[in-house]
Amino acid sequence: MQKHIFHFATAYALLACAGMALAASPYTDIAAGSAAQALDATWPIVADGRIEVGNIRGKVTVTGWDQPQVKLEGRLGAGSTLAVSGGADRLDLRVKSVESGWFGSNGPKADTTLVLHVPRHAILEVNVVSADAIVADLNGKSLKVGSVSGDVTVASAAADMEIDSVSGDVKLDAPAANPAARAHVQTVSGDIHARNLAGRIKLETVSGGMDCACGTVSELSTGSVSGDADITATPAASARLHLESMSGNIRLHLPATLSARIDAATFSGSLRSDFGAAQEKEHGPGSNLKTQVGSGDADISVQAFSGDVQLRRQ
Repeated sequence: MQKHIFHFATAYALLACAGMALAASPYTDIAAGSAAQALDATWPIVADGRIEVGNIRGKVTVTGWDQPQVKLEGRLGAGSTLAVSGGADRLDLRVKSVESGWFGSNGPKADTTLVLHVPRHAILEVNVVSADAIVADLNGKSLKVGSVSGDVTVASAAADMEIDSVSGDVKLDAPAANPAARAHVQTVSGDIHARNLAGRIKLETVSGGMDCACGTVSELSTGSVSGDADITATPAASARLHLESMSGNIRLHLPATLSARIDAATFSGSLRSDFGAAQEKEHGPGSNLKTQVGSGDADISVQAFSGDVQLRRQ
């Protein structure tokens, strides 16, 4: 998991800072020159068009609306260019420096703030490096946000969400639990805070903490090295839940009406359960629990190496 996360972090930094080659476009790039420049531009786009935004330092805020166009406001940092390309079905906005070279020398020297209003049903992808990203009121087919060191805040009903961060925190809220949705969130050292996620959920972190007040889940997977996890979820019929940690603690809150087969174990940490009594291992430290609750419809697996495990009834 660590290798995968560091790979995407490196990719974001190299792509953003080296400057991507953009296809020929009828649109005109915006250059700030030696002084910052206020941004005020509008481009037409179909309601479910694809929009890609990249910023190296500063902030990106994207809000959904019901207009068939993208409206840009904010401020372009001195010495930066906003490269614009695309057409009626796709728009690419990417901040880059006018200088050339690798990211050690060509990154913008000033912050850029991009404030965008986009069609509510648009497919959105945002990539930032040392910049915060805020996305709200989007419910398109998919949403992707990647950050290296900035915080990510998302309030979206998109059917498929991918959120990646290296050292920034992630806050993800869905307006309502959607059992047909999918969400994948991963960080290295940033914390994960999620609300109203449902359907298929995957949460991964190395040293950050995670908490999720989930709805009804069909698949739930969490993994951490040293971060603690506090998860609340209602398993659907035939749901599969797998939570694991190396040295972090796991607390899983389950409904009193639970129907599931539970397999939980710790190597050296404690195991406490409101769904059957845990047994200490005959040889060595640690505990395990194998039990069936109700009809045993769902499968729940919880594993911790040196962290503690708690299975609590809501």
